[in-house]
Amino acid sequence: MSNNFDEFFTEIEEEARAAGPEAIRELEAKQLRYRAIAALIARRHELHMTQQQLAERSGVAQVEISRIERGRKSPSLITFTKLLPVLGLDLSLTPAAVV
Repeated sequence: MSNNFDEFFTEIEEEARAAGPEAIRELEAKQLRYRAIAALIARRHELHMTQQQLAERSGVAQVEISRIERGRKSPSLITFTKLLPVLGLDLSLTPAAVV
């Protein structure tokens, strides 16, 4: 299955490169979004925390956490600032290579 996904993603990257710089930026933004969401999910699982427990500790509604984790909603910066400390994560902003 991983091989199929890798092939699929390679195809998406090639399409973005062919479409130009704006498509590449959009793809990179989506990758960043999904990596951030995956980190939230992984950390919540590491802590053996339910969505409801995270909601109670962070002040973010459980239904919103569910939508974020399913990729149905993009968390705002304010939402991230509520979730990250509860999960013991920070928002590390480090310089990235400019393309």
